[in-house]
Amino acid sequence: MSRYASFREFYEKELRADLEDIDRRRKEINRKVMTILLITAAAILTELMLIPGDTNFPKPLPVIVTFIAGMIVTGIFSKSFRKEYKKKIIARLAGFADEGLIYTPDGAVPQYEFVKSRIFPYSCDKYSGEDHFSGRLDKTEIVFSEVTAKHRSSSGSGSSQKDEYNTFFKGLFIIADFNKHFKTHTVVLPDTAEKLFGKFGQKLQAMASGRGELIRLEDPRFEQEFCVYGEDQVEARYILTPALMERILAFKKKWNTRVYLSFLDSKVYIAISMYKNLFELRTFKPAADYTFLEESMHFLTLLIEIVDDLNLNTRIWTKE
Repeated sequence: MSRYASFREFYEKELRADLEDIDRRRKEINRKVMTILLITAAAILTELMLIPGDTNFPKPLPVIVTFIAGMIVTGIFSKSFRKEYKKKIIARLAGFADEGLIYTPDGAVPQYEFVKSRIFPYSCDKYSGEDHFSGRLDKTEIVFSEVTAKHRSSSGSGSSQKDEYNTFFKGLFIIADFNKHFKTHTVVLPDTAEKLFGKFGQKLQAMASGRGELIRLEDPRFEQEFCVYGEDQVEARYILTPALMERILAFKKKWNTRVYLSFLDSKVYIAISMYKNLFELRTFKPAADYTFLEESMHFLTLLIEIVDDLNLNTRIWTKE
């Protein structure tokens, strides 16, 4: 339990001074970047003035070169205070959210765990992640991080073959202990087919799973939002009780995005689709911005509330 009465008090006493220090250095770096860009732009303009007017020199090129140079220089200079922001600020947010939560800025849920969940039917050819959190929340072990997974597709052949990497998932990936023991695999996916095609969509589901048999449940609202595949009809229903289905619906509404769940080895794997980086410092905006930090804290709270949202701490008698 935090010793602070509110997040505002925690912000003022623990974060503000460090954020203002980061801000001072951020502004200094931005001034250096602007100086470099102005010098670059001046040099390019000088060169342009020396080029004869009837040449085919592309007019937008100076703007493009200056922009690219600006992005590269900004990235190089801002790397140090971005790391410090995560180490000093986000790590403290984790401690405020729950004293048992450990934050590793450069860590990620391992790729083998992501693949093991069998949520996505693609080969994971490129994988990266950051902002790894782990801890024990009451009885439940939980880990989560931001991840990006890409699938390789090839076109052409021989020396003309080209590989292209397409992102099939970007967002938050969570692994937590489930409150029951089970032996088989059950996966819960967003039901885009039934939403688009109605009864015909149900037939498409049955034809195109590759994850076991399609499992029909008794909750029509849940069936409209999700489709369920599993290796065992009985065990899938043992996992997906009416109460849990209600909680998953509420959880999906809370996040307002695509949510995927996989139940495997007495754990629940959750993928939440999201393109926003939740814990990054904004390069050109103040770091000491209470509203921005409050938003980061809001997302972190939502993540640890998953344990309560899915009732994971209520252990069934077969699992203690």
